[in-house]
Amino acid sequence: FWLKTRRSDQLLKIGTSRMADEGLYQVLALLVLDSEGTRLAVKYCAYARKELWVGVKAQVAFEKRVIGKLPKNASRSEVDVAVIDDYTILFQACNDVVVCAVVGANENELAIMQMVEGVFAAMSSAAQGSSFLSTGLTKQLVLDNLSDVLFILDEVMDDGIIMETDEEKISARIKMIDETEATNAAQAEAMFNKATQSAKAKLLGSLIGSRG
Repeated sequence: FWLKTRRSDQLLKIGTSRMADEGLYQVLALLVLDSEGTRLAVKYCAYARKELWVGVKAQVAFEKRVIGKLPKNASRSEVDVAVIDDYTILFQACNDVVVCAVVGANENELAIMQMVEGVFAAMSSAAQGSSFLSTGLTKQLVLDNLSDVLFILDEVMDDGIIMETDEEKISARIKMIDETEATNAAQAEAMFNKATQSAKAKLLGSLIGSRG
């Protein structure tokens, strides 16, 4: 057990040092969990998947441990910080939803905090279209808007590299995607209706012609 723990510590030091040297990698994992530690949406960087938490079983166990160690009285309006297993966890909670960013001990907490705030705000904004009340973000709202939530995780982080932290820009991308999909759907429906009308006209013409 001691050897395994020591190897894990060495891997973490090597990995975080490598990321720091590159000046790009910052986030080991971005987690959206419920208050029991059940995953709703998660994203691990390649290093974390291959070296730290290999396989879904190890990831789920870590996620349960994170929720079990986080303070239960966290303010839903602010990002809080905890240290778990030598990892720094920046998190924001509301009702039965917790958004967590997992980073090494030497990472820039301010940049990570801005990302967590941006993710949380973007998720809340995305949920407003589905009976979003003043009670705030809930597990059910996350599940109802899961495609948007997964898009948000992809938008803010690419293999540990922070790509975006601004909620307005993230929400604008979601709106743009939704509008594009709606336009494409409308165009497809119009083309289908046009093709149907054309087929009906040709069928009617052939029937009239055969009777003549």
